[in-house]
Amino acid sequence: MNPEFKRNLWLEISPIRLAIMPGVLTLIALLVVALNQDDPYNNLFVAFSALFVALAAGWGSVRVVSSINDEVTERTWDQQRLSALTPWDMAWGKLLGSTAYAWYGGLLCVLVALVSAAPVPDFWSRSVWLMTGMVGTVALHAWLMASRLHTLDVRTEKSSGMAGRLFGLVLVMQLMPAVFWVLRDPRSPDGQTLGNWWGLGMPLPLQSLLVLLLMLALGLLALWRSMGKQLMVRSVPWAWVVGVLGIGWVVAGFAPPSGGGPSLWMTLAGSALVTTYGALFTESNNRLTWQAVLYHRAHSPTRRLWQALPLWPLSWALAAVCLVAHALTGSGSGSAGSPLPALNGLMWMALLHTLRDCGIYHFFAFRHSTRKPAAITLVSLFVLGVVLPGLVATLSPDLAVWAEPLFGMQALAQGQDSLGTAAWLSMGLHLVVVATLVVWRWSATAPRQLGDA
Repeated sequence: MNPEFKRNLWLEISPIRLAIMPGVLTLIALLVVALNQDDPYNNLFVAFSALFVALAAGWGSVRVVSSINDEVTERTWDQQRLSALTPWDMAWGKLLGSTAYAWYGGLLCVLVALVSAAPVPDFWSRSVWLMTGMVGTVALHAWLMASRLHTLDVRTEKSSGMAGRLFGLVLVMQLMPAVFWVLRDPRSPDGQTLGNWWGLGMPLPLQSLLVLLLMLALGLLALWRSMGKQLMVRSVPWAWVVGVLGIGWVVAGFAPPSGGGPSLWMTLAGSALVTTYGALFTESNNRLTWQAVLYHRAHSPTRRLWQALPLWPLSWALAAVCLVAHALTGSGSGSAGSPLPALNGLMWMALLHTLRDCGIYHFFAFRHSTRKPAAITLVSLFVLGVVLPGLVATLSPDLAVWAEPLFGMQALAQGQDSLGTAAWLSMGLHLVVVATLVVWRWSATAPRQLGDA
């Protein structure tokens, strides 16, 4: 048996806890039947489906994040990182072991829900919804653990894991509205409602199950690579590229099939731009990181360069490639009255705007300071993107675009097909200024030579 899974089972499971869970659930079932004698089967299904969400999705998510935070707090994480386990063995051992007791209660709730759904006509529809819930819960756990591992820095991690627990709680709370929307009508009008994902026309329960299976596969991929990073197993970032494209492809499937909507390439580009910001603010992008990149570029095989390269340039380059492919395939031409030409220009502006923001982040990241650059970067972006343009706009609305190029969107609001020349000139000026500041900061913080002392 996997040693990590066995260790977590020993921590989570005991004879007393095994006996308490079915006893408490039995009392809840008796209470539900006593309060709803007119329709006990339907009410039991809804009640125990909600209990499954609370136990497996809610409590299990907290346990997933705590399995990492507790290791850091108790100072045993470094010992685990040096173990002989592979990243995959460590990943699934923690993923399933830390949530074993939550899943024990959750599976009991699923069993009661299935039994209560047996007498009703839409049994198979409800069964698929329950399967969808279980797959979605495992996917949520995988993404939570992958996110926690990706943002974990043992050198600066505080002893308290409260931040990680709150992070997990926020993600679970974001999931709750969708879950309770399903529980509101588990029959999904007789299970005949059709989904529009990629125009397959599948019943909504089956479509939801398929989409969540894909998200589970991507979550397990992210968990495996994040665990490999923590265990110092070097690898080229192919998993990151696959994950970005996979998420973009899943999201693109929900776009309307009409020609006026964004194409697959544009959706992939949007997904890549979002992950660019995610990688920028969650990874270390200081001077030491880029010095390692330059060193491997000059003295190491290409593989070592890719291993040392931060992830945000990959996402940004992937967005640029997708926009070029969007233009080359002719899907950006649109028809008369189509919003596509304006959307194309806006996406290219967003690509350059993202590059500018990354430059501002590195201007602060390259300084000699132990403080992380994320906070001051966000403040600077707020001042540059909201406060300063707002002040300029009150004096001269035409000059606001020079303070913030995205103010050129007012031309789109007026029915024009482009952002306007001033917006593009302003964006070019911003890039030149930011590039100059980054080069100056890099030179100013360069290590002194012995002869300079």
